[in-house]
Amino acid sequence: MDIAVLVHLAIAVIGIVLMIVWAKINPVVSIVAGALYLGVAAGLGFTESVEAVNVGFGNLMAEVGLIIGFGVMIGTTLSATGTMQRVVDGLLKLVGPKKSPYVLGLTSGIVFPSIYFDVALVILAPMAGTIAKRTGKSLATLAGSLAIGLEVGLLIVVPGVAAVAVAGPLGVDFGTMLIWGIPLGIFFIISSIFLHDLLMRKIFNPATDLDPHFDDSIFGESLEEERTRLMSHDAGDVAEATDIQAGSVAVETRTRQIPLLIAMLPVIVPILLIVLDTVTGILGQDIPLLGFLGSPVVALLVGLLIGIILAIPTVKRDGIDELITKGAQTSGSILLFTGVAGSLGQVITEVGIGDMLATLFQANAAIPVLLTWTVAAILRMAQGSASVAAITAAALLAPIMGSIDAPAILILLAAGTGAAFGAHVTDNTFWIFKQMLGFTTKGTFKIYTLAQSIFAVIGLAVCLLLELFL
Repeated sequence: MDIAVLVHLAIAVIGIVLMIVWAKINPVVSIVAGALYLGVAAGLGFTESVEAVNVGFGNLMAEVGLIIGFGVMIGTTLSATGTMQRVVDGLLKLVGPKKSPYVLGLTSGIVFPSIYFDVALVILAPMAGTIAKRTGKSLATLAGSLAIGLEVGLLIVVPGVAAVAVAGPLGVDFGTMLIWGIPLGIFFIISSIFLHDLLMRKIFNPATDLDPHFDDSIFGESLEEERTRLMSHDAGDVAEATDIQAGSVAVETRTRQIPLLIAMLPVIVPILLIVLDTVTGILGQDIPLLGFLGSPVVALLVGLLIGIILAIPTVKRDGIDELITKGAQTSGSILLFTGVAGSLGQVITEVGIGDMLATLFQANAAIPVLLTWTVAAILRMAQGSASVAAITAAALLAPIMGSIDAPAILILLAAGTGAAFGAHVTDNTFWIFKQMLGFTTKGTFKIYTLAQSIFAVIGLAVCLLLELFL
């Protein structure tokens, strides 16, 4: 193994973090500079390093560019129609503000496991922001709940992409995954949110962790803003005024308000299409039309078209273009951050760091659970993708599953929880999370990185405990 390449990787990552956090250099510039340094220093060559940066950016944009753009635009239509506020207020009436982080985490991780993490994030991030704005609950806690829930849904719960992909090489059937994944997923989400909330109360500082230039209008109105607006309205325009009580919220009910289920169709329809396509694929059924409609880009486009139609009565036809333009402007910066993370990932791949780590750990299978978790964690920190980290870690152990004592489901859990550890600047969703929720880079480390790492450490403890009994 070429240890020097790993040293250069460490230098590149540390350098990127220092440029962003200490030197206050724009993250896009910092990541590209770090990627170019790694490529040249690791022997990829000057021309090849530049090409890898371009290829990585283009490949990731081809994969998630339209998904992110359409997802953000769906969010703007929901905000324009007031749908987010209605959903949030209904949720708060049902469970109360204190439990809203747990509801958000469990909904994103268990009810709608993250088939496509980026899709779920761009749809649900405004929900976290809206809950925070409507209740006064810390955005750090709610955003952390979302980060935890989505990660658990991706890595542990069926039909999360990584969970399903890891099950294949390990030979774990879906019935076993459901039996273990759902109850453990619930435990992981609740315990991780609880601990992260405790930490945020001590270390989260809005003055340094929130971006002062972020436009939070996408999150809708706060209670104070809504009350001010309602007081300026004619009494005849509102059937029921907002009723604000301690710990409860009731929203205005307009005489011509569409049913909430219909208002949520821009989100419900894409999710149903994607889930149906995934389920039929698992069952071995090839339905071309469903495969077309269930692809993330088409599904989100359908949702966006529905959102535009539903928004017309509110913003009128002339306001639709302005609405879509606002969504495009919001998604532009997200796409730029996401693309350069792909550039760094491409350089990491081309210098062969993933293969090096595989060789390093393949000969040490005596402690399979800890080994799997460690490999997944290192891969996540090195190249950014939780799915790639989990799948690679499981693949290392798959050939020797017959010769070790650890059950396959335990290796799957170790790979999944390890892959949640230490997400940072190499992870494109780190930047999506930052831009969509309005955190600084420092704040994103405290919330996105720390929240998912808490889940990873709890997961390791659970896996080591289960190893004693299985």
